[in-house]
Amino acid sequence: MILLIVKCASQIAPPGGDKDITPPVVIETYPEDGTTNFKDNIIEFTFSEYVNKRNINEAFFISPLIKTNPEMSWTNRTVEMTFPDGFDSNTTYSVIIGTAITDVNNNNNMLKPFVLTFSTGDKIDSGMISGRVFSEKSDGTLIFAYLDTDSLNIYKQKPNYISQIDDKGRYKLSGLGIEKYKIFAVKDEFKDLVYSIGEDKIGVQFKDTFISDSSKSITDINFFLQKEDTLAPNIQSVTMTDKNHIIVEFNESIDSSRLSSKNFIIYDSTNNTGNKIHYLYKGNNSKHQYIVTVSDSLNSDNNIYLNVSRIFDKYGNELVFESKSFTPSDKPDTNAVRINRINSPLKSGIIDYLNPEFDVLFTDAFDTTKAKRGILFFDKDSNKIPINMKFLDNATVKIKPLIELKPRASYKFVTVMKYFIDEAGNKIDTTISNRVSTVNNLDFSGASGKVNFNKTKNIRIVLESAERDKRKIEKVINDDKTFNFERVLPGEYLIWAYEDSDSNKEYSYGSVIPFVKAEYFKYYPDTLNLRARWPVGDIFIDFNK
Repeated sequence: MILLIVKCASQIAPPGGDKDITPPVVIETYPEDGTTNFKDNIIEFTFSEYVNKRNINEAFFISPLIKTNPEMSWTNRTVEMTFPDGFDSNTTYSVIIGTAITDVNNNNNMLKPFVLTFSTGDKIDSGMISGRVFSEKSDGTLIFAYLDTDSLNIYKQKPNYISQIDDKGRYKLSGLGIEKYKIFAVKDEFKDLVYSIGEDKIGVQFKDTFISDSSKSITDINFFLQKEDTLAPNIQSVTMTDKNHIIVEFNESIDSSRLSSKNFIIYDSTNNTGNKIHYLYKGNNSKHQYIVTVSDSLNSDNNIYLNVSRIFDKYGNELVFESKSFTPSDKPDTNAVRINRINSPLKSGIIDYLNPEFDVLFTDAFDTTKAKRGILFFDKDSNKIPINMKFLDNATVKIKPLIELKPRASYKFVTVMKYFIDEAGNKIDTTISNRVSTVNNLDFSGASGKVNFNKTKNIRIVLESAERDKRKIEKVINDDKTFNFERVLPGEYLIWAYEDSDSNKEYSYGSVIPFVKAEYFKYYPDTLNLRARWPVGDIFIDFNK
């Protein structure tokens, strides 16, 4: 009997079982939330399960900020925080345990920050600001609140108050006194509670935030995140792959609309001579790379440089001039031009018969004047259809048929490749035919509705895909405050509106210094599931709330 009892007592749970997917939560605090006249210098948090202790420093925030970090000690599931300098008198504090906390069992993160509010005086400041961050990959974003003073410099100062967004992007700043505040959403990459321009993403408030006796709660202070860029672009590398092609890589995306071959020149410092760039194209390289071509051979014994001037990034910052040395190549180019891919606003090889535009991307640059003779468009009965050709660069052409096409029909895009001659004179004597098909009206969906606003405002409405392709359609609201998106590809979409206060036809994120408020925006709360032949109507966005 004794052996049987011992055997039973030593039984353990069988291996395996359900995976732990339950996130940890704070179940008890000292002091209790809402405590006044708190005189101790110790606070405690007890979690629902064992958590990884090493994460507590990253997850702990206190507002207003204190000079000395607390000393932390653990007893089972409870962390005790001792503040050597104590707390200021007659002050409301908000202590946040953020979402960096994970449990021991399966590293489940807390879903939302926990906030403990207490006061060392006889009342708790009841000011509150709340809202949401809508940008992608915004997890861990902090909300920085500063007292709005003339000397404020968020590049150097830590915020007076801090909060963190939850898994839905929502936040709440509580325990605020009667003051005017500047509020920013910051993806603090260095975790130093200081905004680092060019490194951290930031969101700027769209209106003044003033806590007063008559207005102690301000809601819907929402943010988009962007990365501010005040630095000019520069060249990362210059690589000559053969005697005719040079790959130029920049450190960031360049404004292609302001770029041409005239921005580049080859300089031979040994002979003090310059060679003009013949062709420029984007190619199929990374988004920061461009390819330039030269027709003349370069002397590898000389000092050769690529000089660039007047290059703009997408934020308008200008690279006035830069010179970069590179090693010439004498490797011959033996590859003829071929079609890389066909792009359309719909799917590859699929075009809208009412707006039948598509782009053709080639593998190399060519003489566009000669190439025009080799681009043809036919219907299924081999009848030639007139087209308009616009060369976006020396390797990309936009095609638009000049007559109305038929729905659910097949067409042929034909390239006579002998007219496509690259810098080295390579060409192939063949004709390539690609099938292009049109869609039917029944293949589309749509979305319509109304935006409510009282005053006359320049309101624009945006329909953007919630899927990987990130399709986006934007238009101005009609005079009767309605909108209607027609001929939309099926899929899941988000819809939002914004006030285009600067009339530049795109959303403006604002800036930190000089301080410029972001434009006000409002999201429709639900994701739209747009199905073919089943457009969604009666969408209502209240811009006044």
